[in-house]
Amino acid sequence: MKRLALVLLFLPITANAWTRASDQRIAIKALALAPPDLQMMLEKFQPEYLAGLEQAEAHEGSEGHHYYVLSRAGKLRERLELGTFTAVAMIRRGDSMGAVAGQLGLLAHLVADANNPFHTANDDPRMALVHDDFEQYFERRLSRFPTVFYGLDPHFTLDSFLDRTLARSAGFYPLMESEYFAGGERHSSSTFDDRSTAFGVASVSYSHSVTDLANLYFYIWKQAGGDVRIASRMRSMQVLGGN
Repeated sequence: MKRLALVLLFLPITANAWTRASDQRIAIKALALAPPDLQMMLEKFQPEYLAGLEQAEAHEGSEGHHYYVLSRAGKLRERLELGTFTAVAMIRRGDSMGAVAGQLGLLAHLVADANNPFHTANDDPRMALVHDDFEQYFERRLSRFPTVFYGLDPHFTLDSFLDRTLARSAGFYPLMESEYFAGGERHSSSTFDDRSTAFGVASVSYSHSVTDLANLYFYIWKQAGGDVRIASRMRSMQVLGGN
C-alpha cells in the first residue's frame, strides 16, 4: 500500500472529474477497504490499476461520464453496470490479473463521477460556469476531509446501488446551486470556508465515493467466486481519519 501511495504522489495532475489527484485519493482509500485477496492483487498490479484510472479519464466530458437523473440523459449508469459485469466475467474466465486491475481502476473513476453532483444533475445552465471551480475546490480541501466509511451493504444489489448512488448525488445539486448563486449573484469557491455547504457536500461526496467503490469491489469479488468472509465485520460505519 505504501508503494502505491508513492506512485500516486508523483503522477501528473490534470483537471478532470473530479481532478486526477482526487480520483487517485478515492481509489487508494477504497483499495484499502477491498477484500484482502483483491487488495493484494491490485497492489501487485498497481501500474495496470492506475492505467485503468487514467484510461477512464481519456474521454472526460463525454456522455459516458454523466447521468442526469431527471432527464435520464447520459451513459454513466450504463457504463457502471457494464463495467461491473465485465470485471466479474474477466475474473471468472481467468483473464490476466493485470487486465482485471485495469478494469477495476476504470470503475474507480466512474464511481467518483457518479458521486459528483455536476455529473448527475444539470437543471441550472448557470452551474456549467462553476463546474471546474468546484472540482478544483474539492481537490484543494481534500486533505481536510475525514474518510468516513459508511459500511458494506449486506443486501447489496447492483441496480438499487446504482439508482441510490445517482439519486443521492443529484440531491446535492440544489445545495451547490444555492451556494454558488446565493442572492442571485455568482460566487467563487475562494469565498467558501470549512463551515460552508460546499465543504459539507464535497466532504460527504468524497466519503460516499470511497464507500461506494469498496461496496462495488466486494460485490465483484463475491460474484466472481472470491473470498469475502470479512464482509460481515465491515457493515458498520467507521471514521478512518484524514488523508
